[in-house]
Amino acid sequence: MIVSVKELNTTMELKNKGMELEIRDTNNEFLGDLVIGKGGITWCKGKTTPKNGIKKSWEEVISIFSNTDKN
Repeated sequence: MIVSVKELNTTMELKNKGMELEIRDTNNEFLGDLVIGKGGITWCKGKTTPKNGIKKSWEEVISIFSNTDKN
């Protein structure tokens, strides 16, 4: 995967809009954006906007990672 920051502000604390990461496969084909913000993360597949993306709160994200097998 190729992951790049679409816009990087100088402030380290994420604001309401958060930070957007552009996700591409190894052939440089655009897969979508991952928006990381105060409230959690949002996956925006393809040209999906954050408003219509798949949202997960930080509690949900922590639960997902906490419940995975540690192989």
